[in-house]
Amino acid sequence: MTSTEHFSKRNLVELVDSGEEFIRKQEAIILGAVREIHIQTYIFESDETGLRIVKALKEAAKSGEIKIYVLVDAYGSQNFNNLLRKELIDAGIHFRRFGKFYSSGSFHIGRRLHQKIIVADGELAMVGGFNISNKYTNQPGSPAWLDFAVQVKGDVARRLLLICRKRWMKTSFRSFPKKLREGIVTSQNPSPEVRVKASQNDYINRKNEIALTYRKVIGSSKKSITIVGGYFLPGGRMRRILAQASERGVDIRILVSDASDVKLVQLARRYLYSWLLRHHIRIYEYLPSNVHGKVLLCDDEFVSIGSYDLNNLSTYSNIELNLDINDADFSGIVNQKLNVIFEKDCRLLTEESFRKRFGIFDKLLSWIGYQLVKTFFVLSLLFAKKSE
Repeated sequence: MTSTEHFSKRNLVELVDSGEEFIRKQEAIILGAVREIHIQTYIFESDETGLRIVKALKEAAKSGEIKIYVLVDAYGSQNFNNLLRKELIDAGIHFRRFGKFYSSGSFHIGRRLHQKIIVADGELAMVGGFNISNKYTNQPGSPAWLDFAVQVKGDVARRLLLICRKRWMKTSFRSFPKKLREGIVTSQNPSPEVRVKASQNDYINRKNEIALTYRKVIGSSKKSITIVGGYFLPGGRMRRILAQASERGVDIRILVSDASDVKLVQLARRYLYSWLLRHHIRIYEYLPSNVHGKVLLCDDEFVSIGSYDLNNLSTYSNIELNLDINDADFSGIVNQKLNVIFEKDCRLLTEESFRKRFGIFDKLLSWIGYQLVKTFFVLSLLFAKKSE
């Protein structure tokens, strides 16, 4: 199990899943702020969900006393309405796009701002896989995508505010200088001792915390591993670690979507099915909708939830953020939630069903998809820019 050395202790945590709950909690975080709000996300849609967040931000800005910063990925949020952007700026809200797809005569394919966080005053925050989009709420004829986040109040929320300030200010400091800490109030309210750590991945800028945590936690696992993989496609190194865990007798189950929104990734993932089955790793396909969540649950005492996908794009290219929680009670809540999903909403893929469903042509398509995705991952790193 991972060391608790860098975990903060005074925190309250709450699991948030898809549906109306996630958007209501985000609205409440915004409207409850008194000094400073940061939103950093990959996708900000101009749909009903996006309009609700815009409305809440404009309402919070009315006092003129709250500093509000919205940072979105230029590629992921390319469809965000320019009129809405102007409304936010006119309301006194700072708005910026991260990493223009093409600038200064070159492409910026890799190193996308993939993290999803909202933080208010360094006191309350939410980190997870949710973009700001209708896809995570139930719509007529379209169930909400399966996703998760953690709402946290306490010590780690202050670190999350510093992380957001650092990203907004484009600083390259590896620590947090005095300028970044200005105006942060230390809460005196006692909190239960829930150990939480904010972990980042930005490989190009020498941050590989989440990937290292995954390797360490899975590599030292003793009883069980559950992975919710929105775009599960582990590289060779991680597959070896998973295989070694399985050989030690660790029970491993993977939750993926039956039908993904990214068909090429779905094909590539299916190429790995035979390998997973050979190593006695159980594959559960989620049937109601797409799986977008990213969760690692280990030995009923450790959970990591955030934006990090178990693939080489998240590991070596994108900017990611997770919350690691070392707490048996919270792990039990997550495990209970996932057990219900496995039981009610998933289909277990067996070796027999795999042979029946996937013929030679399907396997060939999966192999082609896998090679194409691998090539894209390499290009995303080659065309990534260290600067914004």
